[in-house]
Amino acid sequence: MASAGLLPCLLVPLLAGLSRACPEGCDCFQREVVCSAEELAAIPAGLPERATDLVLVETSLAALRPGAFGNHSQLAKVVLLNNELRRVEAGAFGGLPGLRDLEITGSALAGLPGTAFRNLTGLRKLTLNFDSLTGLPEDLFWGLDCLEALHLQGNELQGLPEALFRPLGALRVLNVAQNLLEHVPEGLLAPLGSLELLKLSDNHLAALPPGLFRGLGGLRELFLDANRLAELPPEVFRGLGALERLWLQRNAIGRLPAGLFSSLANLTFLNLEGNALRALAGGLFLGTPKLARLSLSHNRLENVSAGLFGGASGLSVLSLSHNRLGSLPPGLFGPVPRLTELYLGSNNLTALDGGLFRNLSLLEQLSLSHNLLSSLPDGIFDDNFSLFHLALHGNPWACDCRLAYLLGWLHEYVEGLFNRQTYCAGPPYLRGQLLPALRPEQLVCPVPLRAEDEPGGWEPAAEGRAPARCAYSNPEGTVVLACERDACRWLRAQLSARQTSGTRSLAFNSTQEWLLKSSCGSLRLTISINALAGEG
Repeated sequence: MASAGLLPCLLVPLLAGLSRACPEGCDCFQREVVCSAEELAAIPAGLPERATDLVLVETSLAALRPGAFGNHSQLAKVVLLNNELRRVEAGAFGGLPGLRDLEITGSALAGLPGTAFRNLTGLRKLTLNFDSLTGLPEDLFWGLDCLEALHLQGNELQGLPEALFRPLGALRVLNVAQNLLEHVPEGLLAPLGSLELLKLSDNHLAALPPGLFRGLGGLRELFLDANRLAELPPEVFRGLGALERLWLQRNAIGRLPAGLFSSLANLTFLNLEGNALRALAGGLFLGTPKLARLSLSHNRLENVSAGLFGGASGLSVLSLSHNRLGSLPPGLFGPVPRLTELYLGSNNLTALDGGLFRNLSLLEQLSLSHNLLSSLPDGIFDDNFSLFHLALHGNPWACDCRLAYLLGWLHEYVEGLFNRQTYCAGPPYLRGQLLPALRPEQLVCPVPLRAEDEPGGWEPAAEGRAPARCAYSNPEGTVVLACERDACRWLRAQLSARQTSGTRSLAFNSTQEWLLKSSCGSLRLTISINALAGEG
């Protein structure tokens, strides 16, 4: 047994051995080595034998030369993130037969040799994001027969060789978003029969070849958003029977050909917002029975046909907001009884058909905000048993008897906080009042006099017309008297006009008269205020 005096001598070499297990400037974990020392200019030597993942972050590594990884054949994952890397030479990744995941992100590579990845036959995922790449050699991916995911996002690619992806028959994910692509060859994607996700977002694509997606029968997600597409070939999506999600927003699409989506039987999500659509053909969504979410917002739609949503019976969320719609045809939403959310805000709607929302018993959220609506038909929400959020703000509501149904419905079914910004635009004596806070008796309408009646007489309300109520007011709207056939129900009087008018308040023991008018006729109102003698 060693004496106590020898223990320090034994411990020193032991600690030294442990410290050498992790290279200087790196942190070593169970199977991962992370190196972030700014002065590091080469792949560190002496990695722990059990380390399978190597990550270099913000180092001075400027070039990867042949054999750069030495004898670290155990590595399965290499990540080079935001380094000063400018050059990758042929054979740089030699000696890494087990490499499955390679990422080079945030470098200034500009270009790569065609043989850069030639020996990585087991590679499953390759990421070359934000590396300033301006072009790719046609033979760059030769030998990568097992590659399943390829990310080329955020580079400066202006074009791609038609045979570039020919060896990648196993590829499932391809991301070429945020580049400068102006066109793509029609046969570029043909070899990718296993592809499930394709991102071409944020490029400069102005047109798509009709057969670009031919052979991609397993594609599930397709991103074409934020390009310059003005039109789409009628057959461009033909054969994409497995497609579930399609992004087309933020383009310049002015029209959609009939039958464009007819072969997308499994489509559940479609985003068309932010285009230049002015009209949509009836039956456009025939063949999409599983479509659940559809956005057509932020377009230039002025009208839509009654049969627009025929065939989209599974639709649950629909947005038509921020368009120029002046009216909606009766029966428009009849084919989509499963709607739970419907957004019609920020249009030019002046009136709605009384049966527009009939049979939408599952509807939970409806936005009618920022239109030109002054009233709504009685009974318009009678079938909407699940509706709890109704947005009405930003409309010029006329708060008279024609709004009695809406007010009653709001009081019974909708939380008042939802419409705290919904105000009356008229009549003058209610202008600026919060609509949900009104009382039913405040919603009155004038009833015209018959010529043969004496002044102050009443005309019985015809069937289907407003109730026989009338609101009399002075020109300033400071005194309002609401009357029915036999009696007056309420009086609102601001005894002094606006403070800037100079009119004095009504003093104690005094009387004031007003001549009140409406389309029903005129009447004179007298108010007296008498102070009572006595204590209290």
